[in-house]
Amino acid sequence: MNTNLSKSVQYGFGLLSIAIISRWTSGNAVFTAPEAFLRYGFIGTVSFSAAGALAFLALIPIITRIRSSEESSSFLGIMASRLSEPALKWMKRVLLLAIFFGMTVMGFAAGILVFPLGTPVPAGMSLFFLFGFLAAIFFRLKWFTRFSMLKVGILFLIMIMILVHAYMLEGIEVVYDGIRLYHPYLLYVEWDILPLLLAAFTIAMLGHLLLDLKMWNMLLKSKREKLRLGLSMTGLIWSTIPFSFSMIALSAIYKGGFQNFYSVFEKIFLRYEHFTITILLIFILMVIFFETFLSQIHSLYVLYDRNDLKLNKHMWGILFLFVAAIPCWACLFSISLLDLFFISGVFFAAALPVILRILWSRKEKGMLMPAAVLIGTLSGWTFLFFSEGPYSILFGFAASLIVSFIGWAAGRKEY
Repeated sequence: MNTNLSKSVQYGFGLLSIAIISRWTSGNAVFTAPEAFLRYGFIGTVSFSAAGALAFLALIPIITRIRSSEESSSFLGIMASRLSEPALKWMKRVLLLAIFFGMTVMGFAAGILVFPLGTPVPAGMSLFFLFGFLAAIFFRLKWFTRFSMLKVGILFLIMIMILVHAYMLEGIEVVYDGIRLYHPYLLYVEWDILPLLLAAFTIAMLGHLLLDLKMWNMLLKSKREKLRLGLSMTGLIWSTIPFSFSMIALSAIYKGGFQNFYSVFEKIFLRYEHFTITILLIFILMVIFFETFLSQIHSLYVLYDRNDLKLNKHMWGILFLFVAAIPCWACLFSISLLDLFFISGVFFAAALPVILRILWSRKEKGMLMPAAVLIGTLSGWTFLFFSEGPYSILFGFAASLIVSFIGWAAGRKEY
């Protein structure tokens, strides 16, 4: 089985930064940060943006250690050499769930995009998933994922254009005065929740980064001496995306209140005099999200070979899950994209100690690894019913860490 997502490209720091930013141009970067801003105020978007930068910086010592060993050219190869066969089988299922969460985020973002056109978010999700899966099943669209530089350039162009239109034409002072009048709470900085949000966001994002197969492919294919600079640049540049879209959301609500988060982006896209501009912006962002979604599907084919009969057998079930079950779940429980971030964040936080232990120690490990992920995830999700999302992320991380530590201590004692 070919476990590489790219066969011949060796990234320098510039191309590495562009490729990683392209991979993580997701619904979380564009929509979750503005929703965090509307829920937690200015400190929410600052902590979200800073957490992304810190997560990329935290990758530097991890990938440096892995690259120095030159053990394998793929993440799956590394896990295969350090896990027993049953543990590897279950950790592949952990990676599969990570891919599913990534796909769900992209579908949610697509649903929010078409909301200004009068399409309910769950219906938009279903249509996006249906088109995306059918395109991936019946057509080989790998060529579509090769325009990372163009994709990143267009995204930043859109950001700049919307920001200029919002603040230069309306006036920065006018927007600021409107926010002070209608939403003064957004400007209030609650310093006491900054450590909580920063820690929770960073842990969840780092866990997600370490579970992404395409991310590992890029890091393992990059020039070793360029990794530190490349990841540092990536963190700094990526952090401008969620912050910029949060400021775009701010410019849409200075004239009055808003019903919900969806109505905020409805105001953003429908404030242009010519509806053609709205359609064009939505189409471009949809293409960007679709490219990221295809990369997730390709990761699925890397995890389980494209010609795997078992995968092909279950593909229609997966299609039903995304086209029908997940949109219905989001609709029935009124799940927002930030809520989805916390739900998936618990899982990624629970996986973080396990992945770090697998990467840091070359000794073979058993079923305790996937068990720690399961216990941490279920503990965090249970805690989520009684507390805020950031606390549940930390609780899931702590539970997984404790289980991993107990297993490590027991192994040392036996030895």
